[in-house]
Amino acid sequence: MPVPPPGGPAGPPPGYAPGPVPPSPAAVFLRRAFRGAWAPALRAAAWPTGLLLALAVALAVPSYGQDPGDDVFVGWSARLRIALALLLQAFGGGFALEAATPGFRYDDGDGSGFHDGGYGYGSDAALARGGAELSLVPLTVTFLWIGALYLAARRLRARGAGADAAVRVALPAAGAVLLLGLFAQPEIAGVAVSASPVTAALVALALALAVTAGVLQRDDLARRLAVRPGALAAVRALGAATRALGVVLALCALVGFVVYANTDGVDGTALLLALTILPNLGATVLAIAWGAPVEYDLRGRFGLLGSGAEHGTVGLGEVGDEWGGGAVAGLLALGAVCALTAGLWAARRVAGRGGQALAGGLFLALYLLVTGASGIGIRLAGEYDDFGADGYFEVAPSVPDALLFGLLWVAGAVLAAPYLLRLTGGPGGPGRGGTVPPRVPPQPGAPTTPPFPAPGGPAPGGPTPAGPAPAGPAPTGPAPGGLTADVPHPDAQQPVRQPDAQRPGAPHPGAPEAARAPRRGRGVLLWGGALVVAFAVGGGVTTGILMLKDKTRPGITVHPRPGAEPVADPAAGAATPRTTPAPQTPTAPESAPAPEATPAPGGAAAGAPTAAPTVPEGYEMAVDTAGFAFAVPAGWERVSEKQGQITYAGPTGMSHFLVGVVHDAPYTPLENLTSLEANSRKNRADYQRVRLEANTFQGRPGAIWEYTYTDEAGETVHAADQSYIADDGTEYAVYFTARERDWSEARKAFDTALATWTLNDVD
Repeated sequence: MPVPPPGGPAGPPPGYAPGPVPPSPAAVFLRRAFRGAWAPALRAAAWPTGLLLALAVALAVPSYGQDPGDDVFVGWSARLRIALALLLQAFGGGFALEAATPGFRYDDGDGSGFHDGGYGYGSDAALARGGAELSLVPLTVTFLWIGALYLAARRLRARGAGADAAVRVALPAAGAVLLLGLFAQPEIAGVAVSASPVTAALVALALALAVTAGVLQRDDLARRLAVRPGALAAVRALGAATRALGVVLALCALVGFVVYANTDGVDGTALLLALTILPNLGATVLAIAWGAPVEYDLRGRFGLLGSGAEHGTVGLGEVGDEWGGGAVAGLLALGAVCALTAGLWAARRVAGRGGQALAGGLFLALYLLVTGASGIGIRLAGEYDDFGADGYFEVAPSVPDALLFGLLWVAGAVLAAPYLLRLTGGPGGPGRGGTVPPRVPPQPGAPTTPPFPAPGGPAPGGPTPAGPAPAGPAPTGPAPGGLTADVPHPDAQQPVRQPDAQRPGAPHPGAPEAARAPRRGRGVLLWGGALVVAFAVGGGVTTGILMLKDKTRPGITVHPRPGAEPVADPAAGAATPRTTPAPQTPTAPESAPAPEATPAPGGAAAGAPTAAPTVPEGYEMAVDTAGFAFAVPAGWERVSEKQGQITYAGPTGMSHFLVGVVHDAPYTPLENLTSLEANSRKNRADYQRVRLEANTFQGRPGAIWEYTYTDEAGETVHAADQSYIADDGTEYAVYFTARERDWSEARKAFDTALATWTLNDVD
């Protein structure tokens, strides 16, 4: 082994100089990107930016109920900035309102400058404290912005721009979003608007880079995919899924917009705002058509509405109750058409069962992505005069249910669509499907001769492939077994399949038009039959699952307290059994005496054995999984549960129990009932208090509220509400309502429920 010379390794020979280190590919790309032509890129970035400004101007034109004859509270410039803040939510930007401190100044947008005072009206009202936040992604704006960027990038590609131009387009486009976001933060009447411009700019940058680079690199991508069949099939599946989703969302959005436009009370301004969320509306309509409900949640404390929570859903059942069975049938038919659209796009554009299944899966994934972004959320936290709010409201399609029902509809459509295309004469069928692959430019070094010789002699334009020729004459008829032979196409380097003229039952290309008419008639019948089958299968499975869900969980019928949102929250956990009503509670009838119980100091221990309450004749004990039990009239059932809001009602009549459960209640029962009564007084001129007072229920602090009011049918209704706080801090409210003319008899049900009320450890 050679030994290095003393003093370390030898240096380079005399006159030798190391060459410069070549820059990395990333550095070369960035240098080319920043040294390229910026003027065309800036013109391309102006397309989506101009679109945002045009939409903001259109939204700022309406006065939104402000009388032009008086001083306009929110002027045009302020409305323009608010509209920009709302539009930037298309990129994930937020829209928040935050109240200022006393002594604020405001600009009404009329050019007269800033003014002092209270909320633009010169009042001395107390200033607001807190804020609000709107969570909404106007997908119409998102898709239009992407579309404008796509068209601009195509113009650049036509002029020979490369992938480096994507950087020069994306940076100005994202910078414009950032500047618009900074501008869209006005302060109006002491309320500051926030638009999250940095977040919106980052999302816009990512979208612009992806869209522009994809358009500019389309030809290079096609050449790369030509030698990778698996990647090519995946890209074709993604393209088919994207196109099908666009068609489906457009159809469902049209249906939803027409229904919304014909709703009472909808004016031109509301329709203008609805245009910004058309894809959101389309995703919601498709979810309902496939059987997935739209869920809504309302929780918190609201000064005019009381405090509490409510959860519910709107689906095919509610549509049937509101508009009848015809509307349900129409929605199911729409769901069948949408599912078949996805299946037919997959069968026409993608070859093979695996590719078609991949296209269906990508369609469902993209649909779930749009569905997850189509919801609306509002959060409030603040106080103004006597009105206070601290809670949120959210409404959105149920993504888990959309996944479940979407799998059923899309899987059935993907399986059936190839057969439908095959029967109607189009490409498709098991293991087939798809169109002829696109022509791909010949690769350097690739043979230009077709891989298979033409029947009867060598391929035109070149010699036969090397190798011994098969003995005997070349075949001139169809391949054995009825298969057609592959022949070279004169305009492509890919082998194509011979015409189907020799296939049994296929019409000759030169056959008269009359010979083709029966085939078209049969195609119409097959299409109609496919729609009927898809409607029957998809609708039947959807109906069956919905019926099964109705049997396994409570319904969604809402029985709110008149004039207030019902108190509710998820009920859980063990609670202390108590059976002895306090002396101040309404006394039970003689037929339902309350059992004696020995309270422990400070309350009975959880799980301590107590005597079972006596259930009078004509009643039965309802043991609820929410952790309580009480006696209800025989035949009454648990008809709904909305996260702690549990309703028991009979098969007929309007009387019902509503049990509300709120863990760690931040108020006393009397405070809560007083707030609810204040709301009832404001909203019902015919409200009459019978009593509202604090009491002690089963040894715990409580309150009872009893009143009457007149319902929409002109019937006088009597209601009673007993609320109390249990040992663990949970508030239980037992609310009962019945007609005033039946109250003397119906009150027995309320008194019996209180006399038999217990808490249990049922999970």
